[in-house]
Amino acid sequence: MTVDQPLHDEKPKLKGYAWAMKLGGVGGSVLIHYGGKNGDDHGPNVAGTGPLAPRVAELFRGASVPHGVGRADVRLDFLADFERCRLMFIDRCDQAGMAATDHGSCPESSRQLGRTVYGGARTSFYQPTLYQKGLQLGDGHPVDYLRLEHRFSPTKSNEKHDLARLTPDQMIGLRPVARDLTLSITQLAVAAYKLTRHSKERTPYFWMLKQYGACLREMQDDHGSWAAVGQQIGLDLEEMMEEEVRQS
Repeated sequence: MTVDQPLHDEKPKLKGYAWAMKLGGVGGSVLIHYGGKNGDDHGPNVAGTGPLAPRVAELFRGASVPHGVGRADVRLDFLADFERCRLMFIDRCDQAGMAATDHGSCPESSRQLGRTVYGGARTSFYQPTLYQKGLQLGDGHPVDYLRLEHRFSPTKSNEKHDLARLTPDQMIGLRPVARDLTLSITQLAVAAYKLTRHSKERTPYFWMLKQYGACLREMQDDHGSWAAVGQQIGLDLEEMMEEEVRQS
């Protein structure tokens, strides 16, 4: 898997694992837990988010490594009126006996922007979620950019292994309410929306500064100015490229 940042050590977030490593950030990441009792008993735990999630799945499936899936999210991004979609979402969840809860902020949003609606309990095998992704992201994204997210969280071993073999469309087919919500959203959507950019703090440039900020500040002290640091970096990059050409 080709990435723009190296893996770096991370404090373990899952109990029973001794170590963790991570690459990326909010716009897409891979978090690996390994070692410790859970690592010895069950193997490493690998979580991929954003555009890296399908690449993690492809890696495991391509290597034919026996594995199970503890959490899988299937998302639909689209432009539509939130209130119309919200009422449809709540009505279909009520029909399925999944009480809907309406919150004032999007999931994982530290700035409390936008609204989100959950269907059913978070501890269920399946939970649908509808939220205002454009307002959550800000940074010029359309205010009518919404996301329908089908969340699958199996707890049984056989369910985890079964889910690992399914495509996103097959996962949606596991629950009638998931199929109905997807169809209804498709009918209400003005257009599909593809998230192709993230705000500056989520780009490889940000993670480069995060990783090598101390080194860059030392260079600034040695060279006397940021302009001199930039010139030195440019010269070093050119030298590296010339060396690569000579070796090819």
